Order: sequence, then C-alpha cells, then structure tokens
Amino acid sequence: MKRNMAYKIQMIYASLFILIIASTVLISYISGTERLEREVIDSNLQMLNQINKRMESTLEEIDRAIIQMLQTGDAAFFFNTPRTGDPEYLIRLDGIQSQISGLKRSYPVIQSMYLYSRANEMLLSEELYNPTSEETDKHWISTFYTENFYYKWTANPLFMEKNVNRHTVTLIRFYPMADKPKNRKGVIAVNLPETILSDMFSDLQFGNSGNVLITDEQGTILSHADKSRIGRNIAEYKLGGQVLFEKDSGFTRHKNGKASEWVFYSSSAYTGWKLVYVVSQGQMSGLFLAIRNILLALAGIMVLLSVGSVVLVNKTWFTPMERFINKVESLFSKRDGGTATGAGSLRRDFNRLEGTIRDVLTGYSDAVRQLQESKPALKLQILFDIVTGHRTRYDLAKPYFDHIGLELYLGHYIVMIAELDNKVLLEKISDLNPYLYAVCNVAEELMKERGEALKGGAVQINEYQAVILISFLEEDAVANMEQAVTFAQSLLDAVQKYIKHSVSIGIGSYSRRFADIKDSYQAAQECIHYKLVAGPGTIITGNDISALDGAGLMELFDLADQLQEAVWQTNPDKVAELLSAIFVMAAQCRFADKTMVQFALQLIYRTGKKVADPALLERLQSGHMEIEGRLARTGSLSDMREYLLELMEYMVEALVEKRNSKTKADELIARITAYISLHYGQSGLSLNLLSEEFAISSNHLSKIFKQSTGINFVDYVIAIRMQEAQRLLLEGPSTVNQIAEQVGYTNVTSFMRSFKKFSGMTPSEYRQAERA
Repeated sequence: MKRNMAYKIQMIYASLFILIIASTVLISYISGTERLEREVIDSNLQMLNQINKRMESTLEEIDRAIIQMLQTGDAAFFFNTPRTGDPEYLIRLDGIQSQISGLKRSYPVIQSMYLYSRANEMLLSEELYNPTSEETDKHWISTFYTENFYYKWTANPLFMEKNVNRHTVTLIRFYPMADKPKNRKGVIAVNLPETILSDMFSDLQFGNSGNVLITDEQGTILSHADKSRIGRNIAEYKLGGQVLFEKDSGFTRHKNGKASEWVFYSSSAYTGWKLVYVVSQGQMSGLFLAIRNILLALAGIMVLLSVGSVVLVNKTWFTPMERFINKVESLFSKRDGGTATGAGSLRRDFNRLEGTIRDVLTGYSDAVRQLQESKPALKLQILFDIVTGHRTRYDLAKPYFDHIGLELYLGHYIVMIAELDNKVLLEKISDLNPYLYAVCNVAEELMKERGEALKGGAVQINEYQAVILISFLEEDAVANMEQAVTFAQSLLDAVQKYIKHSVSIGIGSYSRRFADIKDSYQAAQECIHYKLVAGPGTIITGNDISALDGAGLMELFDLADQLQEAVWQTNPDKVAELLSAIFVMAAQCRFADKTMVQFALQLIYRTGKKVADPALLERLQSGHMEIEGRLARTGSLSDMREYLLELMEYMVEALVEKRNSKTKADELIARITAYISLHYGQSGLSLNLLSEEFAISSNHLSKIFKQSTGINFVDYVIAIRMQEAQRLLLEGPSTVNQIAEQVGYTNVTSFMRSFKKFSGMTPSEYRQAERA
C-alpha cells in the first residue's frame, strides 16, 4: 500500500511538471512567434518603404531633368512661337530635338518623349515634328489641359507606339509649369518602361511570385509581374477595399477564401501611388517552424529531466518523510517513549522537512518578485498593442489595466509622441532609457494632478520616443484637444526643468472609440515627422501640417539651380544667401523630416556633379551613409543649413583650387607651345624632349596638354608643321624635299603622307591649286 501511495504521488508530480512545461512551451511559442511576427512585419515594411524611396528617387531625377529642359530657350521658342517654314525655325526645332536625344542618352530608361505646343499645333519628339492633325490623335492631349495638377505620373499609354512595350510609365508636365489650365501653352509626355518599377520588387523576401503590385489613387494596377493584370482595378480583389484608402505605410490581414494573407502597403507622396505586397500566411508561418521545433525539443528534454527529478526527490525527500510519519505513529501507539536513537532519527527528519518547506517559500518569494519586475514589460506590450491597433476591444483589454497600473476611460482618446531632441548630442550618451523613463514618469504624474478630468499612461517605444495615451472624462472634442495641448506644454516645461533636456511632442487626432486609437497614434507619428521644420522643443498638431504648394516647390527648385551656379562661380557669400532662402522656402512648404533629408541629399549631389571634381565626387559617394545619417540627426533646419553650408564652402574651395591648378597648367602649356613654335623644325622634337626641358613627367605633360589645347601633342606638332609647309609651298621656290627637311621631317614619304592627310591633297597639288 505504501508503494502504491509513493507511485501515485510520483505520477501526480510528474503530471504536474509536464503540465507546467507544456504551458510554458505554449506561452513561449505564442510570445516568440508574436515577437518574430512583429519583426517580420517591421522588416517587410522597411523594405517596402526602401523600394518606394528608390522608385521615387528614380522618377524624381528624370522629372528634374525634364524641368531643366523646359526652362531652356529652345523649349520656350517651341511652345510660344507659331509654326513657319523658315530655316531658322527648323534649326530651333532641331535644337530642342537634340536636347531630347541628349536626355535619352543621359537616362537610357526613357523610351520616348513628346512635346505638344498649342501655339503651332505641333507634336515634337526625337524623330519627328509634324502637325498633330496629320498623323496623331489629339484626344490624349486635350484631356490633360483641364486637370488642376501641375504634374502627374500615370501608366495609361497616351498613344500606341510601334516598337515600344505598351506597358509604360508616363510623366505629364505642362508649359509653363506652374500656370493654371487656361494659361497653359503646351504639354510634355515622357514614357518609361513599366519594368523599371517591377524590376525593383526582387529585393522582397517573397517577391518573386507576382504578389507585388503598384496602384494609382483610383486603384488601377500600374505595375505587376503578370502583365495581363496591368490596367485592371485592385477593387476586383478582396484586398482592394482595405488598402485603397490607407495612407502612409502599414499592413492589414485579409481572408482569401479559407486562406489568410498579409497585405503590406507603402504610399508615395510624390507620385500618389501605393506599393502593395501580399504574403500568404503559409509563407509567413514557414519562418516560425524553427522556433516550434526548438521548443518541442526543449520540452522533451525538460519532461525527461522533470520525471527523473521526481523519482530522485521521491527517494531523497518523500521516503524520509514517510518514515517520519511512521515513527510519529509508532510513538503514539507505544506506551513508553522511544530510544535515543529513535529521537535522533526523528530530529533529522524534522530538519529535512523544515529545509524543504523553506525552499518552497523561497521559490514562491522569487516568483512574486519576478512577477513584479515583469509589470513594465507587460505595460509596454499592452499599451503598444492598443496604439498600434492590435487590441481594439476595451472589455478584453481592461482586465490587464489594474495589473499594470493603467487607468483609461471607455472613450475619448488622444495619443501623443514625445521625442528627445538633439540626436547628435544624445549619441554621446550610452543609455537613453533613464531619460525616456523619466519623461514617462513626469507625464503620468501630470495626469494624476489633473484628477478625474483625464487618465492614461506613458511608455517608451524606441530609442528616442515615448508614447502617451490620454483618455478624457468629457466628450467635448474641441475642449479635449485644448486640454491635450495644455498638457503637452506642461510636459515640455516639466521635462526641461527636471530632466534638463528638451523634447518635441506630436499630438494625434481625437478618437471617440477605443478601436480608433491607432488612427490617433498614426496622426501623432505623422506630426512628429515634421519636427525638423518645427524646430526642437515644440508641440506639433495636425493643424500645423499643410500640403505642399506647387508654385513654392517650383521656386524652391529654381533656388536650388541658382545655388549650383553660385558654387560654380565660387561666390561663398551668394551661396550662404541662397541656402538661407532655400531653407526659408522649405519651411514654408512644410517638408516632413525624411523629405527634407532627401531634398538636402539631392542638393549636395547635384552641386557636386556641377563642380565635376573626381576626388570630391568620390568622397560624396563613399560617404553617402555618413552624410545621410548626419542630415537625419540634425535637430532643426538651422543645423541642417549650417551642415550644408559647410559642405558647399568645401566645394567652393575645391573648385578654386582646381581652377588655380588649371591656370598654372595653362601657363605651362603656353610656354610649351611657344617652344614648339620656335623648334618645330627639329626632327627630334618629342614629348620626352619637352618633359626633360620643362622638368615634368611625360604622362602628366600629355594629359594637361590635351586638357589645355583640346588635341594631343603629336597632332598639335603635325598641325604646326603642316601650316608652315603650306606657307613655304606658296611663298618660295623650295622643293618638297627641302620643305620636308625645314619642317622637321627626315623622311619625305612620311611628310607627304602627313600633308595629304592634313590638307586633302599632295604638296604639288596644293601648290598648283592655290596658285591657280
């Protein structure tokens, strides 16, 4: 019977351990897959945004080249001058066609380019110019004049071209660029192959199965691996209605029959297009198989260890305890007391039992302590799930609130993002967590001071940001937004006072329902992206963000062109003045932080190309990541302007040094050409002779000679000798042999060959023709 009891106890403990291990493995698997799922989602979104930026950069570079062409005199002549048959008119048309050819050579991805002028009813391309009424349907042209946009990227073919893939990406721009439709004088259309977009999809992890597409604002598919789907509407698919009206970037889950799909999307502010990436649940789940297999293996090992431990503990703990109980029973059953030996054995059993109970109590204390320490992590998880839309039901989330110390009303929410300023200074601090922890504590203390009017919580969400969720007792949207702004100002003042560091705060939109908190969070993130323009230590709301002004954007591009010219003219004062004007205009255009960084990068590289210094261009290319990181870390537009001014002044100095070197080289070449003019009759005149005469290496002499004169040394000497030979043939009675010797040729055959190549006839023919 005792053996059966010991066996039952072993089975109970073994079953309990197995149950605990299974629960632990299950919880670890769920939490691990959730964490991995979030990482996979973040990596896919980052890759999608990178592809979107790459497409935007490619299209914007072509657009800027078109803008530069439209600002030339030839373009103005074509769009403003009525058609005539004069040769001068045709020559000007040939000039604009040459510009089109040059653009196509600079950008091989351009398939074709067409310019249409209202003034002359003419369609112009690289290969043709003709009245549109003769060969081309004008319907596509007239449809664009009534549109209010300044430019548009579309994938609808404007007209069919015989030798061009019908799937094209087309840029539409007008002349003048910033005028209203009634004042427009012409339109330009630039066709690119659709494959320049679809070829960029290969970077995606699951992007080789035709599950990546681009749509316009109306949902029309513009690019897809399956070309038969181009031109169809995304609304034909169930996922269309879910992503068509989404902004920025994000993801959603979608049911496709019985299967589940993940739909990632990223929107382009420049083109208005949306990049959509569909991944099946099966593809996503494949990433989690390794975690599952590892956890199952660990579970098996732990089960074996636990069963072995139960057997071992039974032998070392339960058996003495059972013997202790038997001895106690024997003591009560006997009339006389036990022996000394029995009392000593009983004391040892009591001591072992006391140690076991102490171990149990210590383990319980450790478990309570670990539970207390896990509250911040659980609070971060719960709040982050709420603001990102992973928890959308108040009734299911509320049971966690008391445990993590969070109080929220049932409705009326606003989310704020607090971001530490001056990232350059913060990079010198090894651990920023105490700063953000202090910001969160200050925010929650300020909430408590306001009593019942508002409740909420704050947690750190990344290296530089903390999210603050506020709920309001009253349902007055205007009053609640005013309270939020007042609260944000109090938080700014308190952080500056107690933490001695400034923060910027982006305030999201007002949300009535718990499920809509994610919209407020996204709006807050959008606001904080304008921190660079707003400056450090500011509060940014949705009202502070305005749409880009097209005319202002054109003026900004014009200022950028003037800046490049000022650098080329090595005028540092003008450079500083134009940079100040550019950043004033950028602030008025309300560029987001990332947009401003990209604009600054384009400004740097285009100016570097203007300088055309190989060493400088190599430095800019090799230091691309460093330059972009430095721009991203600037805390304000003034900091970014100072950094750009530093780079522009460096370019001016490089250009001055280059021109000084060129001046010295030109002076040297002038001395060398003078020497050649005096000694061309020496048959031994050579590059090596000159290099010794002027103490310069022959390779360097050959290089700077061609740079300065435009031709190489040998051709230059031949030209000098042949010109002198022509003079001697006409002015004197000297024979061809004598003239060859006088101009430095020891071989008359070689002289005659050079002379005929230079003049197109032999010396005798030349003398006879010129005298006749």
